[in-house]
Amino acid sequence: MSKLTIIKHVRVFDGETISGPRTVVINGSLIGDDKLADDADSSSANVIDGTGSTLLPGLIDCHVHIRDEAQLVSCASYGVTTVCDMACTPPEKYNKLRAANGPTKWLSSSLPAYEENSRHGMLFKLAGITPDHAVHNTDEAAKFVQDRVDDGVDYIKIIADFPGHDQAVLDRIQVEAKKHDKMTVAHTAQYVAFERGLHADFDILTHVPMEKALDDSIVGKMVKQKTIAVPTLSMEAMANSWILWGISWVLPSLRQTRSFQASLDSVTAMHKAGVPIVAGTDANNSGIIAVIAGKSLHHELELLVRAGLTPVEALRAATSLAAQHFSLQDRGRILPGLRADLVLVGGNPDENITATQKLLKVWSGGQEVPVSAVEQGGSCAIM
Repeated sequence: MSKLTIIKHVRVFDGETISGPRTVVINGSLIGDDKLADDADSSSANVIDGTGSTLLPGLIDCHVHIRDEAQLVSCASYGVTTVCDMACTPPEKYNKLRAANGPTKWLSSSLPAYEENSRHGMLFKLAGITPDHAVHNTDEAAKFVQDRVDDGVDYIKIIADFPGHDQAVLDRIQVEAKKHDKMTVAHTAQYVAFERGLHADFDILTHVPMEKALDDSIVGKMVKQKTIAVPTLSMEAMANSWILWGISWVLPSLRQTRSFQASLDSVTAMHKAGVPIVAGTDANNSGIIAVIAGKSLHHELELLVRAGLTPVEALRAATSLAAQHFSLQDRGRILPGLRADLVLVGGNPDENITATQKLLKVWSGGQEVPVSAVEQGGSCAIM
């Protein structure tokens, strides 16, 4: 029998609500029944006093771009034990990260569907991705989906911005993805991209437009179609910074009206209407508007609260709701039998969301992970 870890006198956010103080047991790689603590031999159990702290499920970032295995490992040190990568190339990198056996679970789309002459097409070309990987028509859309399924991806990623694919290509990708029972995630960083993504009926729309806030028409369609939102406010805030303003004079395609308040207003509107919102940061390694993997999710939670979510709703966005909408049945909650991905923080994050930054301990699959500091009072996301 594996050695038990017993966390006593701890407040517990189980993915839905707060309870306690009570006891939580880690039994091997899983969360154990609390009753195991009653008969545990104190000499063979690791007992932790959780007084004054709160236990959370391992956090889930639903939009990242991971550089390498080392960065993937580092995410867990910030309490982020699962990440959803939204573009991973070349294939050698995808295969390495897929095979990684560290404390952070990695999901990925591999290469997203993009149009050769779009802004993303130009960026992929600069990164050495040849044009034959782009999707040019509906026939290639079907082949693209089949290729990603053969890669073993967890979901299909599509760039829905305009200029970009014809609507018929977007629609065909959705049809083909559903033939293979694959969820679809669309990059929608413009108002018109939201319209295009909703027309195709993609499952998840990531980012929010910065040129204007989403209106009742768009939000109403999201509710009707049960569309999920991953706003990535951390990236939206950075994109509104002076850095990107300067870059826009070098790259005219980036020149557009940008308002971070419009991004916040879009999240507020979606939240009020009942659109499910899950947490994602667009963590990346661009070196220009870099958002740090792992660490940035704590700032994303701050921004979600700023947009109108309660602290508990923000916590759900990074735990139980993220797990639900990315089909991760073994995590995202604190229940006996689920994977022991757990985060112990000081204070009450259900009252003050910045308490998630007071990391005390992290476990991944029952194994304790060294903790990294998240600076207080200095958010990379607040501009």
